[in-house]
Amino acid sequence: MRVLITGASRGIGKNLAKYYKTKGYEVYGIARDAEKLKEVCDNYYVCDLSNLDEVSIVSKKLSNIKFDLIILNAGISSPHSRDFPPIEAFKKVFDVNLLSIHALLEHIDFKDSKLVFISSLASLLGAPTSLAYSASKRALNSYAESLYFAGIDVVLILPGFIKTDMTKNHNFYMPFLMDLDEATKRIVKMIEKDKFFNPFPLRFYYIIKLFSLLPNNLKRKILKKYVKSDIVE
Repeated sequence: MRVLITGASRGIGKNLAKYYKTKGYEVYGIARDAEKLKEVCDNYYVCDLSNLDEVSIVSKKLSNIKFDLIILNAGISSPHSRDFPPIEAFKKVFDVNLLSIHALLEHIDFKDSKLVFISSLASLLGAPTSLAYSASKRALNSYAESLYFAGIDVVLILPGFIKTDMTKNHNFYMPFLMDLDEATKRIVKMIEKDKFFNPFPLRFYYIIKLFSLLPNNLKRKILKKYVKSDIVE
């Protein structure tokens, strides 16, 4: 059994790599940090996922390998900000969170693989201080859904806040903040269940869904009060 994991050098990706290695999988990892990849992967490829040319080269190298499981986990976020983001920063988030996935899959025969997409609950609400992240993850949901409806075995996972390098510098309240090991256990179970749509924690998901049912003008007023952003003021 072979598994390919992007962002395998830290956080969720590293935990998943360690788990599948203990289960006897041959683990292939992609990330920028070679030393950290060596710790958890049988085979690894050093690659900057924001560089789509590099990603295409890795995709071609993997074109003759059959994977049972492909976990598309890597993701980045720009700092939460009141400012309208510059195009360079905005594009980098989209390159890593969405376009690198297509570039990676382009030369891989994944039709008999299980594809796991790690999205975010942030994809369900257009947060005004994280334009690029929310938009890129919502686009990722649509991408995963398209492959699912095309007959590919797809699992879409939408976590809330997890204690990782990405969240440790956030200076705002993060409801239902989850321990990394607990989140990893939940993700593994979701992959095994083989269900397409998997948001968690469910309490947070239902709050977001209820919020989405409010009239748009009311949602806007609430966000202006609790999420200070020049964009909506």
